[in-house]
Amino acid sequence: MSVSVLSPTRFLGSISGLLQVASLLALVLLLLKAAQLYLLRQWLLKAVREFPSPPSHWLFGHNQEFQTDQELQQFQKWVEKFPCACPRWLWGSRVSLMVYDPDYMKVVLGRSDPKNHGSYRFLAPWIGYGLLLLNGQTWFQHRKMLTPAFHYDILKPVLLLVLNICLPLMQPHAIPKSGS
Repeated sequence: MSVSVLSPTRFLGSISGLLQVASLLALVLLLLKAAQLYLLRQWLLKAVREFPSPPSHWLFGHNQEFQTDQELQQFQKWVEKFPCACPRWLWGSRVSLMVYDPDYMKVVLGRSDPKNHGSYRFLAPWIGYGLLLLNGQTWFQHRKMLTPAFHYDILKPVLLLVLNICLPLMQPHAIPKSGS
């Protein structure tokens, strides 16, 4: 018994074979992506291991600890428990290093290496590629031009003006000293 080239059974068999190959290819790509995410997470864990942090879920990170109305209180607890900086795991292989110590921040901001701009890439068409979004030599040249404008001797006369404006705004929110 022979099967014609134009028979419907041969056509269905080729579609089945094509679907099997496509499924196998999709499975291989899925496994490669899972391996890539696993290796990225391991690399990030190694990068932030020096910073203490509360334990996190491998997929959900610290998102379960943060309720929408209690997020600030949770951050305050973390600042008290981890005084300089701590990593916050967002999702799977996404981590954000929260730095709130001035000495740490001085080191981070003083570096000229490229920084991750995250959501700034959406603002770039509106704000342009100025000092905020530049990297490398162009950033260094722009910063060098702006540095004299922010010298302490130039800003000293403005300091009294800023102080006179800010103090009345802050007084209603001041915490009374103990014993007074």
